[in-house]
Amino acid sequence: MKKIFVIALLVAGLVTALPSAHPDSIGIALKAYYRRQFLQFSHDINSLTEAVKSASSDTLLREKLRIARLTYKHLELFTEYYLPLDAPKLNGLPATFVDEEDPSASQEPLGLQVIGSLLFPQNTNTNRTVLLACCGKLQRVAAGLAANTAVFQPDEFMLDAVTEELYRITALGITGFDSPLAAYSLPECASTLSAADTVLAIYQSDMIAHGVEHPAGIRRQIHAAENYLRNHNDFDGFNRMEFITGYLQPLMQQLSAAKEKMGYTENKARFALIKKSGSLFDRNSLRIDCYYGDDSVTAAGVALGKKLFNEPLLSANGKRSCAGCHHSSYAFTDGLSRAMELDEHASLPRNTPTLWNAALQRNLFSDSRQHSLDHLVIEVLGNAKEMNGSSDRALDNLVEQPGYRALLATAFPGAVPGNSKREMVKSISMYLRTLISYNARFDQYVRGNYTMMSKKEVAGFNLFMGKARCGTCHYAPLFNGSKPPDYYYQESEVIGVPATADSLHPVQDTDPGRIAILPYPFLDHSFKTPTLRNIVLTAPYMHNGVFKTLEEVIEFYNRGGGRGIGLDVPNQTLPAEKLGLTRQEKSALRSFLLTLTDTSGAH
Repeated sequence: MKKIFVIALLVAGLVTALPSAHPDSIGIALKAYYRRQFLQFSHDINSLTEAVKSASSDTLLREKLRIARLTYKHLELFTEYYLPLDAPKLNGLPATFVDEEDPSASQEPLGLQVIGSLLFPQNTNTNRTVLLACCGKLQRVAAGLAANTAVFQPDEFMLDAVTEELYRITALGITGFDSPLAAYSLPECASTLSAADTVLAIYQSDMIAHGVEHPAGIRRQIHAAENYLRNHNDFDGFNRMEFITGYLQPLMQQLSAAKEKMGYTENKARFALIKKSGSLFDRNSLRIDCYYGDDSVTAAGVALGKKLFNEPLLSANGKRSCAGCHHSSYAFTDGLSRAMELDEHASLPRNTPTLWNAALQRNLFSDSRQHSLDHLVIEVLGNAKEMNGSSDRALDNLVEQPGYRALLATAFPGAVPGNSKREMVKSISMYLRTLISYNARFDQYVRGNYTMMSKKEVAGFNLFMGKARCGTCHYAPLFNGSKPPDYYYQESEVIGVPATADSLHPVQDTDPGRIAILPYPFLDHSFKTPTLRNIVLTAPYMHNGVFKTLEEVIEFYNRGGGRGIGLDVPNQTLPAEKLGLTRQEKSALRSFLLTLTDTSGAH
């Protein structure tokens, strides 16, 4: 402990007495803080390990874990931004992770959340052998990172790391995402803000040197947010909307203004679907050019794409267009439990998903089998049961139809009729990229127009992000499975969807889901977490359309998903514990979901 105390004094001196904005001074101070926190974290994990060895009570073990987690939250902005391969080893989900781009590189559960899953809820039969093994692995990772400051190299993007951490608090921290059973999340958010304050203190002289007028004001906003968290620590009763709009939003905006004054430019080496400028909820913060390489959109291309989207000649029988299954009045779904096959005599295996915000998703289809809008279009056109058309033949034949040749020439100068498959597919993708829903009543409220939501709807949002646990899978502000703060990897979940709505005699749906694409047992019956935007227009719900109303969906989650209603779903990722929502709370939750309706961007 003496060494830790000496380093603490050293860092305190560097923070309070930084003489200039010299980059070397900033780097030294940041590394010292990083090392001090990692030494403390290593000490905390060692203490937990010794408690396990000495057969301490679960109560003491949980307290040791609480202390270690609070310490780790001082490190999170460093590890998540600069050490992305190590961060999951420290605080990764208690579930096997598969790299989308390299499925062979799966990673077994490791870290604080795994330890937490062994200690919560209270369990007098905790497997001490497994717990000790988990602690030992975490010990080794933490000790190695603490001893090697070279793995952390602060650069000019350090303040972007702070911004990401503010996004992480907003979309993950206050939902209890990484502390679902222990319910430590609100105090941990305060620890994270404390770390952000330390970093900004180190940069304060640099901010002044660059003409930032009130750098101390940013830190005062952080302190106000910390105090709010410490004074309102009831997880279920926490007013998340007030915290976001009154504390986090102003903080994000102030930090963004300071970064702009300091000449910050975007870190192009780092993916970000939502810009790290302004607020997480800013209307112009989305980047639709992140996923697919060439995401350019032109007015002429969109016009051609819309015409093709509504063109029945794309199908083999000349009767079905894309719009035949994706009706604009149903938020580009079809209102059916399962879509009809082209012959109109049988049903397709799954419910038709909305196309709103399809461009803001890396994973497409319920089983995440495609990562490109272009490839999605080609697959649907060629599917024997959907359109049954050859994309080459159908698209090229259309060039001979009135109007298409001129539209093609305008949208793609130089395109050769008869060899225009790529351009025609691309134009449909362009049209799909215009279907962005991001200006609903919720969005307008969180941006400052506080007349757009009622008290009941705000209460529903607080439930969504808190007690009801919806926000731990449907992440704000996209409200789908794209994980913050970069919104790149889109998660799939196993929730135990039944085959019918009969909860008295439940039978599990037989659709294997994503395991048919990636053959890992934990992906059995796993499906992409869809967006909840425009959800009131997209009934019926789930991949098989089993639930006709939002009330049925809410009650299914309230009861703990498939396991909660009695199904045998050993790999269910949704907690099986009942939520205990009252009738009034379920009504408020539904009311909030209605505030996510926005079809104003339809062309």
